[in-house]
Amino acid sequence: MLVRFPTSSPDKEDLDVLQLGNTPLARYRKATAAGKRTSFITEHTLIFVLHGHKFLHLEEQTHTATAGHLVLLKRGIYALSEFVPDGLNYEALLLFFTDDFVKKFLHTHQLTTTQSPATAAHLVIPANELLNGFKTQFMGYFGKQLPALESILQLKLQELMLLLLAGPQGQQVKAFFQSIAFGLPLDIDYIVRKHLFQPLSLEELAKLSGRSLASFKRDFQHQYNSAPKKWINEQRLEHARLLLLHSGKNVSEVALECGFENSPHFIKIFKQKFGVTPNSLRGKEPAALA
Repeated sequence: MLVRFPTSSPDKEDLDVLQLGNTPLARYRKATAAGKRTSFITEHTLIFVLHGHKFLHLEEQTHTATAGHLVLLKRGIYALSEFVPDGLNYEALLLFFTDDFVKKFLHTHQLTTTQSPATAAHLVIPANELLNGFKTQFMGYFGKQLPALESILQLKLQELMLLLLAGPQGQQVKAFFQSIAFGLPLDIDYIVRKHLFQPLSLEELAKLSGRSLASFKRDFQHQYNSAPKKWINEQRLEHARLLLLHSGKNVSEVALECGFENSPHFIKIFKQKFGVTPNSLRGKEPAALA
Protein backbone atom coordinates (compact mmCIF):
# COMPACT_ATOMS: atom_id res chain seq x y z
CA MET A 1 0.00 0.00 0.00
CA LEU A 2 1.31 3.45 -0.93
CA VAL A 3 1.99 5.61 2.14
CA ARG A 4 0.99 9.26 1.70
CA PHE A 5 2.93 11.77 3.72
CA PRO A 6 1.79 13.91 5.37
CA THR A 7 -1.54 12.26 5.89
CA SER A 8 -4.41 14.47 4.70
CA SER A 9 -6.34 14.22 7.98
CA PRO A 10 -4.05 13.61 10.97
CA ASP A 11 -5.51 12.91 14.39
CA LYS A 12 -6.24 16.28 16.00
CA GLU A 13 -5.17 14.79 19.35
CA ASP A 14 -1.78 13.72 17.98
CA LEU A 15 0.83 15.68 19.97
CA ASP A 16 3.44 15.00 17.28
CA VAL A 17 1.51 17.07 14.70
CA LEU A 18 0.90 20.82 14.41
CA GLN A 19 -1.96 21.93 12.16
CA LEU A 20 -3.48 25.03 10.59
CA GLY A 21 -7.14 24.08 10.69
CA ASN A 22 -7.24 20.68 8.99
CA THR A 23 -3.95 21.24 7.16
CA PRO A 24 -0.81 19.65 8.66
CA LEU A 25 1.95 22.23 9.13
CA ALA A 26 4.62 20.29 11.01
CA ARG A 27 5.32 16.85 12.37
CA TYR A 28 7.80 15.31 14.76
CA ARG A 29 8.91 11.93 13.44
CA LYS A 30 10.76 9.17 15.29
CA ALA A 31 11.95 5.78 14.04
CA THR A 32 13.32 3.18 16.43
CA ALA A 33 13.58 0.16 14.12
CA ALA A 34 15.55 -0.50 10.95
CA GLY A 35 13.64 -0.91 7.69
CA LYS A 36 12.54 0.73 4.46
CA ARG A 37 9.44 2.74 3.61
CA THR A 38 8.34 4.40 0.38
CA SER A 39 6.24 7.53 0.76
CA PHE A 40 4.40 9.73 -1.72
CA ILE A 41 4.95 13.33 -0.64
CA THR A 42 1.60 15.14 -0.78
CA GLU A 43 2.83 18.61 0.27
CA HIS A 44 6.08 20.50 -0.20
CA THR A 45 8.23 19.38 2.72
CA LEU A 46 11.33 20.49 4.60
CA ILE A 47 13.18 17.92 6.72
CA PHE A 48 15.30 18.85 9.75
CA VAL A 49 17.09 15.84 11.26
CA LEU A 50 17.31 16.10 15.06
CA HIS A 51 19.13 12.87 15.95
CA GLY A 52 20.51 9.86 14.13
CA HIS A 53 20.47 9.52 10.36
CA LYS A 54 18.82 7.63 7.52
CA PHE A 55 19.39 7.10 3.82
CA LEU A 56 16.96 8.99 1.63
CA HIS A 57 16.62 7.71 -1.94
CA LEU A 58 15.26 10.46 -4.24
CA GLU A 59 15.15 10.68 -8.04
CA GLU A 60 17.89 8.08 -8.52
CA GLN A 61 20.07 9.84 -5.94
CA THR A 62 20.84 8.80 -2.38
CA HIS A 63 21.38 11.31 0.41
CA THR A 64 22.31 10.75 4.03
CA ALA A 65 19.71 12.67 5.99
CA THR A 66 21.64 13.87 9.02
CA ALA A 67 21.71 16.82 11.40
CA GLY A 68 24.21 18.62 9.17
CA HIS A 69 21.75 19.22 6.31
CA LEU A 70 18.16 20.17 5.48
CA VAL A 71 16.22 18.58 2.64
CA LEU A 72 13.52 20.39 0.65
CA LEU A 73 11.09 18.16 -1.26
CA LYS A 74 8.49 19.23 -3.81
CA ARG A 75 5.03 17.73 -3.66
CA GLY A 76 4.61 14.69 -5.91
CA ILE A 77 7.98 13.07 -5.30
CA TYR A 78 8.42 9.46 -4.15
CA ALA A 79 10.89 9.08 -1.28
CA LEU A 80 12.35 5.77 -0.12
CA SER A 81 13.49 6.14 3.49
CA GLU A 82 16.00 3.55 4.66
CA PHE A 83 16.35 3.45 8.44
CA VAL A 84 19.65 1.80 9.34
CA PRO A 85 20.73 0.28 12.69
CA ASP A 86 23.66 2.66 13.22
CA GLY A 87 21.38 5.66 12.58
CA LEU A 88 18.85 4.91 15.31
CA ASN A 89 17.22 6.50 17.19
CA TYR A 90 16.26 8.66 14.22
CA GLU A 91 14.26 11.82 14.99
CA ALA A 92 13.24 14.57 12.58
CA LEU A 93 11.16 17.73 12.36
CA LEU A 94 9.19 18.03 9.13
CA LEU A 95 7.50 21.23 7.99
CA PHE A 96 4.97 21.46 5.16
CA PHE A 97 4.31 24.30 2.70
CA THR A 98 1.26 24.75 0.48
CA ASP A 99 1.37 26.42 -2.94
CA ASP A 100 -0.73 29.32 -1.64
CA PHE A 101 1.54 29.92 1.34
CA VAL A 102 4.65 30.05 -0.86
CA LYS A 103 2.97 32.33 -3.40
CA LYS A 104 1.76 34.79 -0.73
CA PHE A 105 5.22 34.83 0.85
CA LEU A 106 6.91 35.63 -2.47
CA HIS A 107 4.38 38.37 -3.22
CA THR A 108 4.86 39.90 0.24
CA HIS A 109 8.63 40.05 -0.20
CA GLN A 110 8.51 41.15 -3.86
CA LEU A 111 10.07 37.94 -5.15
CA THR A 112 7.55 37.25 -7.89
CA THR A 113 8.65 36.29 -11.39
CA THR A 114 7.09 35.91 -14.83
CA GLN A 115 9.68 33.36 -15.96
CA SER A 116 9.73 30.63 -13.36
CA PRO A 117 12.99 28.63 -13.51
CA ALA A 118 12.92 24.87 -13.87
CA THR A 119 14.35 23.26 -10.74
CA ALA A 120 14.87 19.75 -9.41
CA ALA A 121 12.20 18.20 -7.22
CA HIS A 122 14.50 18.27 -4.18
CA LEU A 123 17.22 20.48 -2.75
CA VAL A 124 19.79 19.67 -0.04
CA ILE A 125 20.91 22.65 2.04
CA PRO A 126 23.75 22.74 4.62
CA ALA A 127 22.57 23.68 8.10
CA ASN A 128 23.97 26.74 9.88
CA GLU A 129 23.76 28.30 13.33
CA LEU A 130 20.57 30.28 12.64
CA LEU A 131 18.76 27.35 11.04
CA ASN A 132 19.75 25.06 13.91
CA GLY A 133 18.50 27.70 16.35
CA PHE A 134 15.18 27.86 14.51
CA LYS A 135 14.87 24.07 14.64
CA THR A 136 15.44 23.97 18.40
CA GLN A 137 12.98 26.79 19.09
CA PHE A 138 10.26 25.41 16.82
CA MET A 139 10.26 22.05 18.63
CA GLY A 140 9.03 23.91 21.71
CA TYR A 141 5.61 24.48 20.12
CA PHE A 142 4.64 20.80 20.06
CA GLY A 143 2.09 19.97 22.75
CA LYS A 144 1.42 23.62 23.59
CA GLN A 145 -2.06 25.16 23.80
CA LEU A 146 -1.62 28.84 22.93
CA PRO A 147 -4.51 31.16 21.94
CA ALA A 148 -2.70 32.50 18.85
CA LEU A 149 -0.72 29.37 17.97
CA GLU A 150 -1.81 29.21 14.32
CA SER A 151 -0.72 32.82 13.70
CA ILE A 152 2.58 32.20 15.47
CA LEU A 153 3.28 29.11 13.37
CA GLN A 154 2.59 30.94 10.13
CA LEU A 155 5.03 33.65 11.17
CA LYS A 156 7.59 30.99 12.07
CA LEU A 157 7.30 29.47 8.59
CA GLN A 158 7.91 32.89 7.08
CA GLU A 159 10.95 33.31 9.34
CA LEU A 160 12.30 29.96 8.15
CA MET A 161 11.88 30.88 4.50
CA LEU A 162 13.69 34.20 5.08
CA LEU A 163 16.55 32.37 6.81
CA LEU A 164 16.84 29.99 3.87
CA LEU A 165 16.90 32.88 1.40
CA ALA A 166 19.56 34.67 3.45
CA GLY A 167 21.89 31.66 3.43
CA PRO A 168 24.68 30.74 0.98
CA GLN A 169 22.20 28.86 -1.24
CA GLY A 170 19.67 31.67 -1.24
CA GLN A 171 19.43 31.92 -5.03
CA GLN A 172 18.76 28.20 -5.35
CA VAL A 173 16.13 28.40 -2.62
CA LYS A 174 14.47 31.37 -4.33
CA ALA A 175 14.35 29.52 -7.65
CA PHE A 176 12.96 26.44 -5.86
CA PHE A 177 10.10 28.41 -4.28
CA GLN A 178 9.42 30.40 -7.47
CA SER A 179 9.06 27.18 -9.45
CA ILE A 180 6.44 26.05 -6.92
CA ALA A 181 4.47 29.28 -6.94
CA PHE A 182 4.73 30.42 -10.55
CA GLY A 183 5.54 27.33 -12.59
CA LEU A 184 3.27 26.57 -15.54
CA PRO A 185 0.78 23.70 -15.26
CA LEU A 186 2.60 20.46 -16.04
CA ASP A 187 1.81 18.43 -19.13
CA ILE A 188 -1.07 16.06 -18.35
CA ASP A 189 0.44 13.18 -20.30
CA TYR A 190 3.67 13.44 -18.27
CA ILE A 191 1.81 13.50 -14.95
CA VAL A 192 -0.55 10.65 -15.78
CA ARG A 193 2.11 8.32 -17.21
CA LYS A 194 4.55 9.06 -14.37
CA HIS A 195 1.94 8.06 -11.78
CA LEU A 196 -0.10 5.59 -13.86
CA PHE A 197 0.49 2.58 -11.62
CA GLN A 198 0.27 4.42 -8.31
CA PRO A 199 -3.11 4.48 -6.51
CA LEU A 200 -3.57 8.24 -6.74
CA SER A 201 -6.99 9.85 -6.91
CA LEU A 202 -8.03 12.23 -9.69
CA GLU A 203 -7.87 15.04 -7.15
CA GLU A 204 -4.23 14.20 -6.41
CA LEU A 205 -3.33 13.99 -10.11
CA ALA A 206 -5.03 17.33 -10.74
CA LYS A 207 -3.10 18.93 -7.89
CA LEU A 208 0.19 17.53 -9.19
CA SER A 209 -0.52 18.97 -12.63
CA GLY A 210 -1.21 22.43 -11.20
CA ARG A 211 -4.91 22.37 -12.14
CA SER A 212 -8.25 22.34 -10.43
CA LEU A 213 -10.10 19.03 -10.66
CA ALA A 214 -12.55 20.50 -13.20
CA SER A 215 -9.71 21.85 -15.38
CA PHE A 216 -7.86 18.55 -15.17
CA LYS A 217 -10.92 16.58 -16.32
CA ARG A 218 -11.57 19.04 -19.16
CA ASP A 219 -7.97 19.06 -20.40
CA PHE A 220 -7.73 15.29 -20.08
CA GLN A 221 -10.90 14.77 -22.11
CA HIS A 222 -9.55 17.10 -24.80
CA GLN A 223 -6.19 15.31 -24.95
CA TYR A 224 -7.34 11.67 -24.76
CA ASN A 225 -10.96 11.88 -25.91
CA SER A 226 -11.88 9.91 -22.79
CA ALA A 227 -12.81 10.50 -19.17
CA PRO A 228 -9.66 10.21 -17.01
CA LYS A 229 -10.85 7.44 -14.69
CA LYS A 230 -11.97 5.27 -17.61
CA TRP A 231 -8.71 5.75 -19.56
CA ILE A 232 -6.47 5.17 -16.53
CA ASN A 233 -8.31 1.99 -15.52
CA GLU A 234 -8.05 0.64 -19.07
CA GLN A 235 -4.27 1.16 -19.11
CA ARG A 236 -3.89 -0.47 -15.71
CA LEU A 237 -6.06 -3.44 -16.65
CA GLU A 238 -4.13 -4.07 -19.86
CA HIS A 239 -0.90 -4.07 -17.87
CA ALA A 240 -2.46 -6.38 -15.27
CA ARG A 241 -3.49 -8.81 -18.04
CA LEU A 242 0.11 -9.00 -19.28
CA LEU A 243 1.43 -9.61 -15.77
CA LEU A 244 -1.10 -12.37 -15.14
CA LEU A 245 -0.17 -14.10 -18.39
CA HIS A 246 3.58 -13.72 -18.22
CA SER A 247 4.62 -13.46 -14.55
CA GLY A 248 4.26 -15.69 -11.55
CA LYS A 249 2.72 -12.98 -9.37
CA ASN A 250 -0.54 -13.68 -7.59
CA VAL A 251 -3.68 -11.61 -8.07
CA SER A 252 -3.10 -9.37 -5.02
CA GLU A 253 0.48 -8.62 -6.11
CA VAL A 254 -0.67 -7.78 -9.65
CA ALA A 255 -3.46 -5.55 -8.34
CA LEU A 256 -1.04 -3.56 -6.16
CA GLU A 257 1.57 -3.28 -8.92
CA CYS A 258 -1.04 -1.85 -11.26
CA GLY A 259 -2.37 0.74 -8.82
CA PHE A 260 -5.36 -1.11 -7.36
CA GLU A 261 -5.22 -1.19 -3.55
CA ASN A 262 -8.57 -2.99 -3.35
CA SER A 263 -8.23 -6.52 -4.77
CA PRO A 264 -12.00 -7.31 -4.86
CA HIS A 265 -12.59 -4.11 -6.88
CA PHE A 266 -9.74 -5.06 -9.22
CA ILE A 267 -11.22 -8.53 -9.78
CA LYS A 268 -14.66 -7.04 -10.45
CA ILE A 269 -13.59 -4.53 -13.11
CA PHE A 270 -11.12 -7.01 -14.64
CA LYS A 271 -13.97 -9.45 -15.25
CA GLN A 272 -16.15 -6.65 -16.65
CA LYS A 273 -13.46 -5.81 -19.23
CA PHE A 274 -12.16 -9.25 -20.19
CA GLY A 275 -15.09 -11.54 -19.35
CA VAL A 276 -12.99 -13.74 -17.04
CA THR A 277 -11.58 -13.41 -13.54
CA PRO A 278 -7.85 -12.81 -13.10
CA ASN A 279 -7.32 -16.33 -11.75
CA SER A 280 -9.17 -18.03 -14.60
CA LEU A 281 -7.17 -16.00 -17.13
CA ARG A 282 -4.02 -17.91 -16.20
CA GLY A 283 -5.48 -21.07 -17.75
CA LYS A 284 -6.10 -19.45 -21.15
CA GLU A 285 -3.66 -18.98 -24.00
CA PRO A 286 -2.84 -15.36 -24.85
CA ALA A 287 -3.91 -15.89 -28.47
CA ALA A 288 -7.43 -16.78 -27.40
CA LEU A 289 -7.87 -13.33 -25.88
CA ALA A 290 -6.29 -11.29 -28.67
